[in-house]
Amino acid sequence: MHEIHLLKDLINKLERIAEENDANRIAKIKLRCGALSHVSPEHLRYHFMNMTKGRELFNDTHIEIEVMEEIDDHAYDILLENVSLE
Repeated sequence: MHEIHLLKDLINKLERIAEENDANRIAKIKLRCGALSHVSPEHLRYHFMNMTKGRELFNDTHIEIEVMEEIDDHAYDILLENVSLE
């Protein structure tokens, strides 16, 4: 359940970003999954949607996920590349 911990951290980060920018909703996020993160985009999207279900800030958030193939310093990570706020 490595991805659950990473997603909790990601959701907390998104909440801070929204608060700092007086945003009402996170419209879109772009994530990059490291080559060794062992998380499929479908699995990640499923857990993200379940963990944010019923929370207005994440209502209809579009999630774009890129899986990296090369091993680098972030090979085990899920990185937030971009956030679109409303």
